[in-house]
Parts: sequence; C-alpha cells; structure tokens
Amino acid sequence: MSTSNSSSQSVGSWPLGPFLEGLRAEPISSEPGRATWRLKVTEQHLRTYGILHGGVVATLLDTAMGRAVSTLCRDDQNCVTVQLNVNFIRPSWSGEVLMITGDVPHSGRQTAVARGEIRTAAGVLVATGTGTFMFVARPAEGQPLFVQQPEDTLPPQGVVAGTGRK
Repeated sequence: MSTSNSSSQSVGSWPLGPFLEGLRAEPISSEPGRATWRLKVTEQHLRTYGILHGGVVATLLDTAMGRAVSTLCRDDQNCVTVQLNVNFIRPSWSGEVLMITGDVPHSGRQTAVARGEIRTAAGVLVATGTGTFMFVARPAEGQPLFVQQPEDTLPPQGVVAGTGRK
C-alpha cells in the first residue's frame, strides 16, 4: 500500500483542530503504524473527585490510535473511527504527565485495527484501548468529509428507514 506524506510530516505540522488544541494534547512522534502523544493533566481535564475525566481518556486513546492509522493512509484517503473500546485501569490526577501511544497491528484494504495505552511518565498504566478505523476517500480541498442530509430526507423519529414501521 502506498502511504501518504502524513507519516513523514513533522509533528509540528499535524493539523490538530480546535478540539485537540483546547485539550492541550501534544503530538510527540509518529512513524508508519505508530504515534505518541503527551498530556499534562490540569484542572480543565478533571471531573468530580479531582480525577481525569473518562471522556478525556477516550479522546486521548482515539487520537493516538487514529494518528497511527492515518500514517498508513494512501494519499487519497483519510481514516475515521468506527469502533472504540476503552479499559480504565487506574485514575489520573492533576499534575501528572501522561504518555499516550497508538500502534496498528493490522491494516487491511478497508479497515485497520489499532491498540493504545496511556501511561504516566513513570510508566504506570492508566488505560488501554482498541479501535477499528475505516479508510475513506479524502474529499476535494475545502469539501466536508461527510455531507449532512437535510432534515426532510430523514425518516420520522422512531421509524425504521425504508419500512415505514416503528
């Protein structure tokens, strides 16, 4: 499979988007089939009881695994998450520095399977995850990856599409 330039881009050139910029997750490295991120846990990442929010944990794993898969995309492809599993091992607290890794043990024609880990800087396991990612055609410059259907083309709420039944 011909891979894109995404695997050879410098880490500083990765497009993060506003969500990851706000999260303050930092890309560290990437190579074909592998990516590493870092996050210093701050108050903005905490839920009640002063522990890292589970949604942040899931986001970090999804991000690292997705980046690892994206290094295997062809020039005309992107990848999207179609399934994500997260296993929470132990809590994390404000001030901890977390290292998040993603790697791809299997990549096929249409999908790839990735696994991820979050560890403290001392190497203590915080969470693990697995995900399935689908390769999708990269849209033309400036076009959305997916086109939203107008509301009037969707079936009424509670009706199974194409059946007219609830």
